Amino acid sequence: MSASKLKNQIGVMLLEKPMSLKEVAEVMEIKEKKAYSLLKSMFQKDRVAGFKDADGVRRYRVTEEEAEKAAKRKARADKKAAK
Repeated sequence: MSASKLKNQIGVMLLEKPMSLKEVAEVMEIKEKKAYSLLKSMFQKDRVAGFKDADGVRRYRVTEEEAEKAAKRKARADKKAAK
């Protein structure tokens, strides 16, 4: 799958709740190294923001701008799946 599609999937996943690098890799069934490079690219383009959670784990969430786009992608995917 292309990096663009993977980034879009990450954006949709992070709409629901912030996730750590390890959680993203597990859910998407990719290596942590790949998840890291995707998240890094998204961070540099202001698509995700990182923060340290109360338990000290770095988590990522989508930015407001990316949240709008990811919500549209999710709605489109849900509509397509309903057919």
